[in-house]
Amino acid sequence: MSAGDYLRYLRAVKGGPTPQDIQDATGVKAGMYRQIEQRYRAMGTDDELASLAAYYEVPVEELTSRIEWTRKALSAALVEAVELDAPIKLELRSGHTLTGKVLWSDLGAALIQSDDGHEYTVQRHMVDRWQIIEA
Repeated sequence: MSAGDYLRYLRAVKGGPTPQDIQDATGVKAGMYRQIEQRYRAMGTDDELASLAAYYEVPVEELTSRIEWTRKALSAALVEAVELDAPIKLELRSGHTLTGKVLWSDLGAALIQSDDGHEYTVQRHMVDRWQIIEA
């Protein structure tokens, strides 16, 4: 899960404060907050991420550790798994792990067929980490 996806999750859990509310509480400009939440690449300085982590009452590592796990990188991994015809292991926000073949993916979700033949639709914002399993 990217830092942006995680911030959207935290904002929902906190009751949906507006970017302006967050700016007032943290000093992170509302426009930058929107950029961090919405971009497909790493955004935000260490200081901005630290302010946001304090606001959401999570360790700063919860945001900074997600910088390299962008939605763009997940897209690339899903495409690569299809091209290699290799299974992918998805570590989900729920704590579950799902391993299987990528049947399709788009910007919102992926359909994974597990080893036992069951198909699971996984919303991409619920994927924390991933790994292609190469033979």
